[in-house]
Amino acid sequence: MIWLLDLDNTLLARTDAFAAWAAAAVAEAGASDEDLADVLEVDQDGHGSKEALARVLIDRLGWDDDVPAAITRFRAGIVDGVRLYDGVPTLLEELRDAGHRVAVVTNGTSAQQRAKIARCGLGSRVDAVVVSGEEGVAKPDPRLLEIALDRLGAAAVDRDEVWMVGDTAHADVAAGHAAGVRTAWVSHGRAWAGTRRPDVVAATTREAIEVASAVAR
Repeated sequence: MIWLLDLDNTLLARTDAFAAWAAAAVAEAGASDEDLADVLEVDQDGHGSKEALARVLIDRLGWDDDVPAAITRFRAGIVDGVRLYDGVPTLLEELRDAGHRVAVVTNGTSAQQRAKIARCGLGSRVDAVVVSGEEGVAKPDPRLLEIALDRLGAAAVDRDEVWMVGDTAHADVAAGHAAGVRTAWVSHGRAWAGTRRPDVVAATTREAIEVASAVAR
């Protein structure tokens, strides 16, 4: 089996890291709970405009009026706080010990995503890492998944043997559908609100992979 795994909010807790950093930044600036709520809303779990988020931080927290510097600052805060979800190291070890091939397939800049991966010690736990910022294409473009399959030496594998696992409908599940592979959506307790449903819906990444493995048998 081939597993293409999203990074943020699938393998590591990016939203939790940003929320903790934002709360500390707001407290340090003496800003309000309303300001914190606005910061979290503009972030959109990492999918919002980085420039818009920088502008909110500048306006609400009194940072210097320098958008690129603000982006660098909050990105560093995220990296400092990221952690793998409980059980992810064991899960990845189990998959590879069973002969499965595993790749991280993530949207984002090379510097930011590689820094998160290094921070969590994830690189040695998977067989390949594919970052959109290094490839010039991003999910939901299926070409990013095709690059990952090529890196795994699985370009010609039966697509029924490939799973794309992630937490976003518009990027992860859509990319999987476009690439013709099976899809598993990590809901974190949310209701599905997309269009074409994934093959598997599960609350956590481990549960998604366990259910997907059972479906594939």
